[in-house]
Amino acid sequence: MTDVRPAVILGGLTNALSVARDLGSRGIPVHAVGDADAVVQRSRYCTRFYRVRTGALQPQYRGLLRDVLPRGAVVIPADDDALELIAGSRGEFVGWGFHPLPADDRVVLDLLDKERTYEIARAAGVGAPRTITLRGEGDLDDALREVGLPCALKPLRIHEFARAFRRKVFLIRDAETLRRAFAQTSELGLEMLLTEIVPGGEDRYWSYYTYIDESGRPVTNFTKQKLRQHPIGFGGATYHVTAWDPEVADAGLRFLAGAGARGIACVEFKRDIRTNEPRLIECNSRVTAANELMRLAGIDLAGIAYASTLGLPVPEDRGFTDGVRLWYPLQDVLAFRGARARGELTMTGWLTSLAHRQSFPTLSLRDPLPGLVEAAKVPRRAQAILRRNGAGGTQSSSPDAPV
Repeated sequence: MTDVRPAVILGGLTNALSVARDLGSRGIPVHAVGDADAVVQRSRYCTRFYRVRTGALQPQYRGLLRDVLPRGAVVIPADDDALELIAGSRGEFVGWGFHPLPADDRVVLDLLDKERTYEIARAAGVGAPRTITLRGEGDLDDALREVGLPCALKPLRIHEFARAFRRKVFLIRDAETLRRAFAQTSELGLEMLLTEIVPGGEDRYWSYYTYIDESGRPVTNFTKQKLRQHPIGFGGATYHVTAWDPEVADAGLRFLAGAGARGIACVEFKRDIRTNEPRLIECNSRVTAANELMRLAGIDLAGIAYASTLGLPVPEDRGFTDGVRLWYPLQDVLAFRGARARGELTMTGWLTSLAHRQSFPTLSLRDPLPGLVEAAKVPRRAQAILRRNGAGGTQSSSPDAPV
């Protein structure tokens, strides 16, 4: 392969590793940017790794693009800070010689704002939870009466919230918890909304993934089901499986058309147990943790995005394989403990669910070092997670407890 443009992956966790394996295995030089724990740095497919400090990521990403990273590279955002940086500075980065993944930057910024995301969903006729944006402490009582208990206090901009809190939301079970949580976020200048919790179990979460080309056409179509997550209710997937759901795909496409999205898109829904309607949870304009699941099932999202960015022929969409599973053993043990404590899952039920051929987010015989390094970290991580969540793996309603 001659005159191959390198790829730069900004941020990310296992999603960055998955993209590096995908592109690097084709002979594309991969330059990855991440913190000291970034698993991608151990991959044989990572040509060079650039370390950043935790905290303010965008100035560090910008500095590396300006001074260090190879000109002519395709720039792939793998976290929300990278997305926001590119959306606000695309012209500048193009002027420096880079090729950021195609996107409508106005839409990207809209979808990084949860209030705007839900507005788009309602305008497009897509189901969404009841939400009220909180402008001040005076809004709390009325919002709580309208949304009802239990509910969740959710940031408008998750990546800003994540810098201060190790969680996605605050679980709210009473008015006092809401007041304390809102006070904490207000002190940091974070904008928040109150949202109903869509009823139903963890296995009612579904996602639609695609790549929207410049004409608005979906280049590929993919859906998957989340079987479990940790922490329960508002966590990351610990076990998911590929399965085609045309209703979820239709809802995802209607939402993306309403938003005017271009490029990579992932729309997550939860099927409301009362109606079975898919109701929007969030939308991402980047590769996510499920990229490895997609790759193993036959969807080459990173390859599609790379080729489209450079005007090259896009890999043919041949569909995907149903029943491919991706399992996070440590996190799923914790998810099981939490579900068992709530009377929702037995040991027999958990073991039966695992009686399938499994894939893993970091384990690969062709690229073994990331998996080995991550396995060595399991005891320390297990202890840290258990300290945060309690020995039983359940979640507290305290704003100081992760949910």
